[in-house]
Amino acid sequence: MNLFRKIFGLGPKEPANIRPRKTTTPIKTIENVDASMSYEDILPVLVSVKTKEYDLVNEIAATFHERENNYANVIIAHVMVDRKDLDRDGEPELYHIKNGHENEDFYITLEENGQRNFDDFEIPFEFWNPTDKKLAYKVLSSRVSFFASEKIMSKKHMLEAHKTLNAKKLLVSIPRKGLIFVCDKNIEEEHYNHFLNMHAYVVLQENEDLEFLCEDIFIVENGEIKGTLNVQQLSDKLSEIN
Repeated sequence: MNLFRKIFGLGPKEPANIRPRKTTTPIKTIENVDASMSYEDILPVLVSVKTKEYDLVNEIAATFHERENNYANVIIAHVMVDRKDLDRDGEPELYHIKNGHENEDFYITLEENGQRNFDDFEIPFEFWNPTDKKLAYKVLSSRVSFFASEKIMSKKHMLEAHKTLNAKKLLVSIPRKGLIFVCDKNIEEEHYNHFLNMHAYVVLQENEDLEFLCEDIFIVENGEIKGTLNVQQLSDKLSEIN
């Protein structure tokens, strides 16, 4: 966690528009954004290093999750929310803040401001039920949205999950960008296996709209990540098919 490193080669300075999907050129570079950038508009995002949506060339990034023999590390990038520039759906444009030309102090400033802003970012949890038949155990999720997966980074948001589920320890799945699933760690084996199978299904599911994020499952206690369930079978399968 928070291991800074440069990744890949040499990248441009300009932020990049990362909202568009289903296009061969998903990243649009824009100029002169730095002058109007406010730290109040900065939010953190989780992204797999396998991403096709972000240009990670020569970026400084903090590692959110890595382990030996995993398919892809997860890193923390940052975006600027431009509320003055709305897309066709009326949503604010999002721009990836390129930092390859900066030093670690700049990244730390982004991280501190982004985390503070995200703690106040409203993405409500709701009970998840994928079928007409009610689940035999409780799973929290959020509507599919750009920042749903990032809730795992916020102690404030995770404490909300603890309270809602009345659980001391949580299992948290962030299989694809824009998704999050949370349940009590201390559930019956049948339900535990169901949660893991659901996670695996979403990880392996072909989905052009939601990029792959993480094959492992996180263990959260007191609102903070305390460990992971390393799912090597998924790592091996992802490496095999990609």
